[in-house]
Amino acid sequence: MNRDDESYIHFQECITSLGRAWRTIRELEDADNAPPVIWQAAYQMALIDYAKPYKESRGANRRSHRLRFPASLSNTDEALHHKLLKLRDEFLAHSDLTIKDAKVHVVKVAGQVLPLISSNTDPELPKAKIVRELVERTLLALDKEHPGYLKQFEEDMGAED
Repeated sequence: MNRDDESYIHFQECITSLGRAWRTIRELEDADNAPPVIWQAAYQMALIDYAKPYKESRGANRRSHRLRFPASLSNTDEALHHKLLKLRDEFLAHSDLTIKDAKVHVVKVAGQVLPLISSNTDPELPKAKIVRELVERTLLALDKEHPGYLKQFEEDMGAED
C-alpha cells in the first residue's frame, strides 16, 4: 500500500469514527428509558470514538497518521477537544491513578487493622449535546478542508489502470 492510499484510508476511518460518535450520541439523546449504566457505557464509547482520529494510527513501514483538529473551529471548540482527548487518555481508555489522587489510610476497627482507600470521584463528562455539536462542526469543517478528496483519489486510481 502506498502512502496516498494509506492516508486516504486513515481519513475515511477518521470520518467513520466521528460519524459513529455522532450517531451514538444522537441515539442516547433519544433514549429516555435507557438504563443509566448502559447510557454511560455508550456515551463513554462515543467519546473514545471522537478521540480516536486524533491519536496515532500506525501504518505500514512505520508511518503514522493523525487527524489534525480543524483550524477553522473556535478556541472554545479546541478547548473542549483537548478536554476530550485528556479524558480519553487518563480515564476512558486508561485508568491513570494520578486523576484519582488516591491515598491509603490504615485504620483500626474492632481491633482489626483495615486499609481504606480514599480517592477523587470519576471526572465529570461534558454534556452529550455539547459534544454532539462539536462533532457536527468538526465534520463540516473537514468537509470544507478536504473538498473533492474522494474524487481526487478516484482520479489517481484511474491513472494506474
